[in-house]
Amino acid sequence: MTARTLLPFEPDVVRPWTLGTGPRGALLLHGFAGTPPELRRLGEHLAAHGWRCHAPAMAGHATTPEDLAQTTWRDWADSAATALQALLDDCESVVVAGQSMGGSMALHLAAHDDRIRAVATLAAPVWLSDWRVRLLPLAQHLVRWDVPGDDVDLFWPEAVHELHSYGRRPTRAIRQLDLFTGVVRRELALVRQPVLVLHGGRDQVIDPRNAVDIERGLVCSAAVERHTYLRSGHGMSVDVDREEINARVLAWFDRFVPPPAASGQPAAAARAPRKRRAAAASTGTPARRRPAAAS
Repeated sequence: MTARTLLPFEPDVVRPWTLGTGPRGALLLHGFAGTPPELRRLGEHLAAHGWRCHAPAMAGHATTPEDLAQTTWRDWADSAATALQALLDDCESVVVAGQSMGGSMALHLAAHDDRIRAVATLAAPVWLSDWRVRLLPLAQHLVRWDVPGDDVDLFWPEAVHELHSYGRRPTRAIRQLDLFTGVVRRELALVRQPVLVLHGGRDQVIDPRNAVDIERGLVCSAAVERHTYLRSGHGMSVDVDREEINARVLAWFDRFVPPPAASGQPAAAARAPRKRRAAAASTGTPARRRPAAAS
């Protein structure tokens, strides 16, 4: 199965999954028209280091494009919030990570739920750059489906086989995605949790400048770091930098929710000073304040 398919999904391949045990929970959210497996590698890495990870399928996803056409962004948010509550019921502390629209959803959840301890976003949008977006208010009533091209922006093109998404997307749902990114953009100032903002320099789906705007909008976050992986495409979780991304996300979450054996002073980590930290727009460089956008 390739990244985008017109064939029905195999249920066992795209179903929600849970890995790991322990008092620390991580909710992992897939992208628009995507499925839970896209964050499986990150979940395996977190689970191996003491995190209980759950990757749900948001409303209208991992089934059929027709199902997605019947949903709104509020349905996606409600299903993500339901999954968050289930994890909160089982764990003492919960963090949220998401890829693409899932990263935007992680920010949305954090803006409305202070129980979330930290957030990590991978290639998250708060605006869409395609000029056709401006036509969506009318186009959603005239054109039912959008069929993406076959271009792959990944440094490792073969990694696209680890992604499973609809080969056609309802125009109505794309309109909902556009509305949702606008909502999240306006909510950024409500987010108080620490946020790690990651983006791929090769991303041709979501403009990497979104990461800069997210960082700038998080004016009340306890801590913010931004990193651009110049070799990675949109599906960062499976591309060439995936191991370093997994390690960085783990370090971020462990920083604010230390492992039980190392949590002699958990309150200090939870009360990180409300300062803004930004990392250079290339992999592995020291952090510096307010970096310029990556070229």
